[in-house]
Amino acid sequence: MYTLLDDQRFQIKNYQTSSPFASFLPGIAGEDGIPMWVFYVNRGQAIASFGVEDKNNMMTEFYPADKAHQMTPLEGFRTFIKGDRNGQLFSYEPFRESDPAIEDQMIIDQNTLTLTHVNKIKQLRIEVLYYTLPGQELPGLVREILIKNIGDDQVKLELLDGAATLFPANVAIGGYKEIGNTLKSWFDVEQLDEQINYYFMRGSTADQAEVSQSEQGNFFASMLYTKQGNNRIAPVFDRQCVFGKDLTLNEAQFFQENSIDIIQAFSQVSTNKVACAFTPVSYCLNRDEEIKLVSIIGQADSRVKACQLLDEVFAGQKINQLRQAAQQLAKTLTDRVATKTALAKFDAYVKQNYLDNGLRGGFPKVFTNDQVSKVFYMYSRKHGDLERDYNFFSISPTFYSQGNGNYRDMNQNRRLDVRFEPRIEDTNIKQFVNLIQLDGYNPLALKSVRYTLPSNQITLIKQVIPAELSAEFTQLVTTGYTPGEVKAFINAHKLVDINIEQLLTALLLVSDEALEAVHGEGFWIDHWTYNLDLLDSYLAIYPDRVTKLFFTEGYRFFNSPAYVNPKSVKYTKRGERLRQYHAVEEAETEQHHQWVCVKGAPDQLVTTNLFSKLVLLAANKTATLAPYGLGIEMEAGKPGWNDALNGLPGMFGAGVSELYELKRLLDLLLTINSEQQAELSLPIEAGCFVQELATKLAYLADEGLSLNLWNTTTSIREHYRAQLKLGVNGELFTCSIQEAHAFLTYFKEAVDRAVGAVEDFSQGLVPTYFYFDVAVNERGQVVEVDPHEVTPFLEGVVKKMKLTTSVAEARALHQQVTDSALYDHKLGMYKTSGSIHNEPIELGRAKFFTPGWLENESIFLHMSYKYILELLKAGLYDEFYQALQTGLVPFMDPSVYGRSTLENVSFVVSSANPDPTIHGKGYVARLSGSTVEFLQIWLEMFAGPELFSYRNQLTFQLDPKLPDWLFDDKGLTSFTLFSHIKVVYENRKRKQCYGPEGVKPVRYRCTLYDGEERVIEADKITGDLAFAIRSGQIQAIYVTLD
Repeated sequence: MYTLLDDQRFQIKNYQTSSPFASFLPGIAGEDGIPMWVFYVNRGQAIASFGVEDKNNMMTEFYPADKAHQMTPLEGFRTFIKGDRNGQLFSYEPFRESDPAIEDQMIIDQNTLTLTHVNKIKQLRIEVLYYTLPGQELPGLVREILIKNIGDDQVKLELLDGAATLFPANVAIGGYKEIGNTLKSWFDVEQLDEQINYYFMRGSTADQAEVSQSEQGNFFASMLYTKQGNNRIAPVFDRQCVFGKDLTLNEAQFFQENSIDIIQAFSQVSTNKVACAFTPVSYCLNRDEEIKLVSIIGQADSRVKACQLLDEVFAGQKINQLRQAAQQLAKTLTDRVATKTALAKFDAYVKQNYLDNGLRGGFPKVFTNDQVSKVFYMYSRKHGDLERDYNFFSISPTFYSQGNGNYRDMNQNRRLDVRFEPRIEDTNIKQFVNLIQLDGYNPLALKSVRYTLPSNQITLIKQVIPAELSAEFTQLVTTGYTPGEVKAFINAHKLVDINIEQLLTALLLVSDEALEAVHGEGFWIDHWTYNLDLLDSYLAIYPDRVTKLFFTEGYRFFNSPAYVNPKSVKYTKRGERLRQYHAVEEAETEQHHQWVCVKGAPDQLVTTNLFSKLVLLAANKTATLAPYGLGIEMEAGKPGWNDALNGLPGMFGAGVSELYELKRLLDLLLTINSEQQAELSLPIEAGCFVQELATKLAYLADEGLSLNLWNTTTSIREHYRAQLKLGVNGELFTCSIQEAHAFLTYFKEAVDRAVGAVEDFSQGLVPTYFYFDVAVNERGQVVEVDPHEVTPFLEGVVKKMKLTTSVAEARALHQQVTDSALYDHKLGMYKTSGSIHNEPIELGRAKFFTPGWLENESIFLHMSYKYILELLKAGLYDEFYQALQTGLVPFMDPSVYGRSTLENVSFVVSSANPDPTIHGKGYVARLSGSTVEFLQIWLEMFAGPELFSYRNQLTFQLDPKLPDWLFDDKGLTSFTLFSHIKVVYENRKRKQCYGPEGVKPVRYRCTLYDGEERVIEADKITGDLAFAIRSGQIQAIYVTLD
């Protein structure tokens, strides 16, 4: 039923009776195209819903996955056929009937979806292809249907093909769900040039004084391709001339009872109803003859633009070129990680992970003039789809499209980008660390990046833009612009002689950049930790730039309108228990600046260097050590990575994972020294907080992790935050790096004691979470705290594994895990947690999920992959490859997994679920953190953890950890480094690349882009050639393993 084809497309036979799943086309249209979102299911003719930008501009109704499986066969794309073969009349609907003589297949590619239908009785073969328009000024979904006569006799066909539902532009999901019957009063359809259906709203729907009209509409048009020639056909839009009186849309009654001629002559009504879009065709097919009907469904700002686009797209061979361009668009992106091993399914899986990772984190585009660079991210979006119906995704309908996202998601999915494209350098570090606040928290929601051209750079415009347009263009770029808006301006004014790439490069390199961010809701305790992964990636590529990274000035502080309330506000009585609610409050301000400025001086930004900002971050997190050091407090209304433990913050919860990450941060900062006279520099309020905290930790060190210490650090923290609410006065606190190291040492000693307390608390696996019963006296002072560990979760174990210092320690921990309830012996995978059946209901919504489902004891691929990655990094190579064989998606049985094993899911149902028929089945498609975890696994397997090192000179070294079974019969395997360097390993002995008998690199042959070859007879490359590899001058590297 499930097959990976030779061209790396994934085929599902009899897809309509296979395990139900939901997925989507990637929503990419190229730099010069406008994207749209398209979701599909494996029922009917697949496409469940599509639209532009977000759910408030849906072209067909957005249904959650469970309803989409029911509604797609009725309201989606459909084909109705009547035939006459030698006087034998027949009628049927392809992709709807189930019969042994019918074969339906779904073929999934990176940027296309194909359905095939073979009816051996009717002797017809039908193929449907979907893709979105690339490189066009309007968004559009293309549907190609090819019908072939596979019988020996001629067949006369009449058919209707199209969509049973098509909305006007700008139908919002909330309004339609609630008052859809009323909204139909605004719906209308107009036929343009007797060839194009144009679906629009006759006016604004809001109940307000200002009333308006919009030219914007959705369009549907078709072209029929036959051996006699091509011709445009006017579609029908009135459901009555298709379904008649069957309001269920189950049967095409009117079509069954009437000829195509009658349908085309039918007097259609365009108003007060939901319309359809069906193209009528009448044709006589000879033996082996085929016809193709191409329909385009899109959106335009005006009727004129719709007509112009369709005239262009249907001209000559344009549609064939667009189809190839759509396929090539995804291929170009994923060729950056092209891999060739003995396992085709592994190679295809690498590419799919890279594609899906970029769809959430974005794909970087570097604008450079070889002296300076500016990085812009395209195609990113918040992960919302049919299964993630709770998320409000947004894909900007612009050129150079970018979308919204959450801090954690975008940060973690970009963590390897500098390893894929070294020219990114520290872009992501700056972007995400800048968003850290003075209190150590960060905003949740990230919007688009906008740029502003400084007034002293306006002369640049006069050199490029015609004089009559100079003022208008200057207004655009000096008040905030995106690359897409610049492209739109150039197109609108038909400035065909301007090279958009060169113009954008010139503009962006001298423009100020601002990532729009908003507070969102609450503060998660784990968001800051992903910045450590960004640092690791940067230092793996640029170990020679430590001083430049940590001591270059220019880092800012996000100015949040929200703040954490003190204990006196958030401690609340609930019955006999004390709880911590209303932790975060959002201030109401008329004018809010995104960045912290000196009080009373909005033009004076508060800036510092990365080292100083991270020291302050470490202080903030050390000040939130939970009572007795048992984790980091969830004191700001939100938990950590596991969102479904939403009740823990109210229970005075604490996270151990963040404690381990704090130790990791402190260990890093204590290694940072400057060859120059660098210093710690912070606002006086922050600097005094750091100093006071260090002083108190030193003074109270003999008390250990006493309750008095917790009360003291909490008071220091709250006093500091009270000062921040008043604003910073502009005075600076400075000290030497040595003095800063002294502060950090006191923090580290406290954190090390805390780690010890956590690990001594339980004899089993290290806890990931604690909660506390808290008692206060009549003055509101905490006088008693009783800790409780929560059943083990995999997350804490992952963080502990990350910090193991020997193979023996890592192996002992791994044995603990496999012997515990975290390991699913039936599936050979790692669960998110053990049973939480005996935990209090206040823990969070996870308590109410069925075991084995969502965050309750299921297998979340993101965390499972994190654990597998740590096995590899810890040197447990045999254990790693054993876990890979059962825990990595491409090695799973697709009939159990229930969908393409090239695509990840959020979670796999574990054997803890009471329904054994879904054990091992994957749910919630693709856009998760698991993609970046796998990509790091891939990099560590093929390249090693640190490509570059620096001791007086730059050194490049490949350190693969590959098994023998990934090499082909000739002992070869290859991968792509830095998105363009083909690296080929030659392993004549076909031995594994790890262990005492393993082979290692002994010879490098490097091919430069100018054709020169350099051979290095050593296990590493140093000097100028190492720099050449990093700077992109190398085309290929051939590595001999021995």
